[in-house]
Parts: sequence; C-alpha cells; structure tokens
Amino acid sequence: MIKLFCLTLLITTIMSAQIQNDELIHVGGSYIISSMTAAVIYNKTKNKKKALICGLVVSLVLGAGKEVYDNRLSTKDTCTDLISNTIGSTLGLVTIKIAI
Repeated sequence: MIKLFCLTLLITTIMSAQIQNDELIHVGGSYIISSMTAAVIYNKTKNKKKALICGLVVSLVLGAGKEVYDNRLSTKDTCTDLISNTIGSTLGLVTIKIAI
C-alpha cells in the first residue's frame, strides 16, 4: 500500500508541474470532496468498501456536473478538467483508505 501511495504521489507531482492552475484547483476540490464523503460514510456505516465507492462516485458526479455546466458558459477543453477530477478523487480515496 505504501508503494502505491508513493507511486501515486510521484505521478501527481510530475503531472502538477505540467498542468495549469485551473487543473490544480480541480484536483484539490475533487480530493476534498472524495475524502470527506468517504470519511462521513465510513463513520456512519463502518463499511470501508461502501465508503470508498460513495466517495469516488460523489466526487466524479459533481465534477462531471460542473463540467457540463461550464460547457454551457464557454467552449473550453473539459478533458483535462475531467482527468484532474479523477486524479483528485483517487488521491482522496487513497488517503482515506490509509487512514481507515
């Protein structure tokens, strides 16, 4: 598990050096949403699997919903934002999985 965490940290460090501030905001927001959702679900149910799945689903659905809303306002590329959301969601879940 520690090796997976270190690998994920290395990959995100390399990627964060190459992406813009907007993507960093997406990573951070998705990280917070997924980790907080998973923590709340785990505290209520004590079910690790359910907590991790709920954290991932809630974060990805909110991120995708925001991109749909943003597309109505502008025509910017949403692919990098969705990738950033996925990275942030995954990192949040890795952190929670280590903690619980």
